[in-house]
Amino acid sequence: MIALIRHLFRAEPRRALWAILLGVGSGASAAAMAIVVSRALQTDDRTIWMAVLFFAATVGHAALRVMSGTQLIRLTQSIALALRIRLGHRVLATPQHRLRAIGRQPLLTIQTRDVDAFSGSVQLIPLIIGNLLMMLGCFAYMAIENWRICAAVLACLVIGAAAFRLAERGPLIRLAQLRADIDTLYIHQRAVIEGAKELQLNQQRGKAFVDRVLGPAAGAVAREYVAATSAYIWVTNIGNSLFYLVIGVVLFGLSGVSSTDLLPVVLLILYLVKPVSEVLIALPPLRQAGVALDRIEQLGADLADVADAAPARPLDPQRIALEGVTHSYTSEAEDGEFTLGPLDLTVSRGEILFLVGGNGSGKTTLAMLLCGLFTPDRGRITADRLSISPETLGAYRGAFSAVFSDFHLFEHLPGSDDPAMEEHARDLIRRFRMDHKVSVAEGRLSTTDLSSGQRKRLALVAAYLEDRPFYLFDEWAADQDPAFKDVFYRTLLPDLKARGKGVIVITHDDAYFDTADRVVKLAEGRVLGEAA
Repeated sequence: MIALIRHLFRAEPRRALWAILLGVGSGASAAAMAIVVSRALQTDDRTIWMAVLFFAATVGHAALRVMSGTQLIRLTQSIALALRIRLGHRVLATPQHRLRAIGRQPLLTIQTRDVDAFSGSVQLIPLIIGNLLMMLGCFAYMAIENWRICAAVLACLVIGAAAFRLAERGPLIRLAQLRADIDTLYIHQRAVIEGAKELQLNQQRGKAFVDRVLGPAAGAVAREYVAATSAYIWVTNIGNSLFYLVIGVVLFGLSGVSSTDLLPVVLLILYLVKPVSEVLIALPPLRQAGVALDRIEQLGADLADVADAAPARPLDPQRIALEGVTHSYTSEAEDGEFTLGPLDLTVSRGEILFLVGGNGSGKTTLAMLLCGLFTPDRGRITADRLSISPETLGAYRGAFSAVFSDFHLFEHLPGSDDPAMEEHARDLIRRFRMDHKVSVAEGRLSTTDLSSGQRKRLALVAAYLEDRPFYLFDEWAADQDPAFKDVFYRTLLPDLKARGKGVIVITHDDAYFDTADRVVKLAEGRVLGEAA
């Protein structure tokens, strides 16, 4: 809990302090209620001031608890919002090879489930602080009334707290394992959704996937959840029972103490059962929030820092060049390291360059280098003889629009704040023969639930709207019908060239090689030849 509170104060110090103070006030009011009740039971002279203090404390406790809770809801949602936005910026600032090493599913789980677990559970902090303060007030009053009894009770509680801490180690290990199992389960759940077509075509494979892959992963989550929460149920109930054992020790283990002295003490102990129970019940979600916060901070350490400066103005080069460039990475297909290069290559505005070659020849890696998403291990990239450095990489990337083979179609179109954009987008949608399927309103596409070829046409619309100096298309025409494939090669590419754009196309369509100004063939990471 200390780590969670520290994070709150680091993120929103004023709001966190205000929420904590309200929780403290709520706990103090509850302690005052207990003390007034105890004093009233020890005397026959119950004054009007006692009644006023009791009802004032009751109203104050309720009001302050509500105010503390609502304040912390605002605080946690503000922090969750900032976390999501900051993580989003840091993801975009992180090189592609590091993002691939982290994996898509951990990134998604942390930005959704872990942030929600953190923000939801932290709302319990004022409740815990208020209850702890109430316990402190009751023990202070108990010490004033009879220090011997208070010392005996505190000794029992210290022993119980130490035992609770030891007993909690097992559930904490289970919670950490549960979080890892949830990552695995989410990966398989996503596979069922995204691979539903393939699994429906092969019922035996589909049943085997659900029964042998998804089922065991879900079973592991269920087992760890039951084990962790069951262990906490045992621990918390033993903790609650401790108070009744303390009552027994006070009643039957202390000699020489009168019933008059015992009455307020036993009453206070019984009064404390509920707040202690609430504290113990709140511990599992708080522990889960701690695990979630650890994962969030771990992800933050893996991602790149985000500069506060505004995005760099995109470069507008006439010519880009790779000079002696090499790039190596681990290839899953080859089960080893793949090296592209060394190679030299230039691309100029107003020309169409085709990159061709077999699977695994390095075409996509070369394209990623050209547009700045991969960086060279050796050699350099230049734009109009300006050597691209880490400081100018963002501006260099701004010279490219791309539709990758594993592209993502965004619902919001680029330039949605420009009133003229929508009309331009509608014209492009009509031109690409998609106006019967989709419309544009307020900068958003009416749907993205379309076939792969149709979604690629809409991605092409977005690329046209960006209007960058260079365009990259990775197997764009692979999913198009023959008629529109011909439009792409015979009409759209020449149109981009006529507009002074540099066009890089990864393709296997040798029937259209005549539309290119140059065709560069790659094999095993090397340029085999270049034809004009």
